[in-house]
Amino acid sequence: MNYQEIATTIRGSDFPEDEELAGCECDFECNSENCSCLMNGESNYSEDAKVIRNSKPLLECHSDCSCQQNCGNRVVQKGIRKKLEIFSTNAKGFGVKTLEIIDENEFVCEYAGECINEKEVERRNEEIKYEDNYTLTIKEHFGGRIQKTFIDPRKKGNIGRFLNHSCEPNCDIVIVRIGRIIPIVGLFARRKIEADEELTYDYGESLITDESRKKCECQSENCRKFLPMSISPVE
Repeated sequence: MNYQEIATTIRGSDFPEDEELAGCECDFECNSENCSCLMNGESNYSEDAKVIRNSKPLLECHSDCSCQQNCGNRVVQKGIRKKLEIFSTNAKGFGVKTLEIIDENEFVCEYAGECINEKEVERRNEEIKYEDNYTLTIKEHFGGRIQKTFIDPRKKGNIGRFLNHSCEPNCDIVIVRIGRIIPIVGLFARRKIEADEELTYDYGESLITDESRKKCECQSENCRKFLPMSISPVE
């Protein structure tokens, strides 16, 4: 299933979580124009596994593909490769820092969790009115339709849920698909990150104007002063 077919499927369904993607038929490395996991024959990653940023969708090879496990189009699915550590910050609760240098465009970690629909998000939010909301909202544009995916890490997340917000972050979100239409969120370095530096990404702007707004503690030069009510950084 190519990107156009994915878009058609999404436009026709509110939550196509069980839709699987066909595997490619490449012999070894996926670098040909005929690879169904690569758009227009263009690679998703460089030879040293750094993401190539552009507007095309990122489909990684998966278990139904004919290529080898060491194919260069398999990065996020291999998990965290850098030494990361959860630590206690002064004003932001827990955070995550790297114990080694991460180069620009290198994979950091997945923002893992349960994929749930909007009604379930609302139900869970009612249950945790006075707790922090870690649910990540992904908004993708397919023609005239916006497809939303919600990722809640509270029950089965990973270290990604502890990354704090910054108005000048060192990580970006990249939407990845691995064998299914439901997306996976990969966090990649937007610049070189030094050892012992805190890892951050942009949660998005606050749409709230009343006193319930939470102060932003990122201390960046261009700080927007307030955090959004929930994590919703992807448009």
